[in-house]
Amino acid sequence: MNITRRMSPNRNVGRQGHTPDLIVLHTTGNTTQSAINTVLNPTSAVSYHFIVSRTGDVTQTVEITDTAWANGTNNTAGDGRNNQNSTLPIVRQRRINANLYTVSIGFGDMPTGNPSEAQLATVVNLIQHIRGEVLRLFRHDIAITRTTIVGHNVITPVTKPDCPGRTFPWGELFSRLSPAAPPSPIEPVPGLSHWAREAWEWATTNRITDGTNPQGTPSREQMVTLLHNYHMNVRR
Repeated sequence: MNITRRMSPNRNVGRQGHTPDLIVLHTTGNTTQSAINTVLNPTSAVSYHFIVSRTGDVTQTVEITDTAWANGTNNTAGDGRNNQNSTLPIVRQRRINANLYTVSIGFGDMPTGNPSEAQLATVVNLIQHIRGEVLRLFRHDIAITRTTIVGHNVITPVTKPDCPGRTFPWGELFSRLSPAAPPSPIEPVPGLSHWAREAWEWATTNRITDGTNPQGTPSREQMVTLLHNYHMNVRR
């Protein structure tokens, strides 16, 4: 998979300390070239990390370590962009700009939500590439689930109820992703009791713990860190 880099000015450098743990798919609503022109235009205030063309070409316009302006959300309550209408509990609970913890992929030339075979094949490889980069850069493994790889419509269902399209083939996408998925990081953790696996996965996914040493006795420093992680990543 070849990735052409054309970096957008529409971004925030860094992620304010947040780790990207969701991948969000969008339809750009335009041709690929029009979408690229839009994200390169500083007056548009729009960008995606990646744009995938109908022929399967990939253009990266924002670094994964930076914040793209893709989800139409911010931190301000009362203006319809504070995530409180999201159908994802984790988005509502965090009460922060969803752009800070998401990697966004825009589809060009896909106005109705029907990607071409080339687009679908490419986005499977691109998602795996993103997962690998997030693991390398942030030491976080994005799970292949319907709550971690989502459409824009679940982030802002009021303003974008159909994005990336009502006919988008989610079932086919996940059937192609699953065989390529590496073993869950929960499986090989030494000493993890079977009855604790669901809770351990929840704590790891929400960045409360790093997922190691499940039966270790925590120090007071570690306990404070766990409580702080819960407050920052879940309760907020």
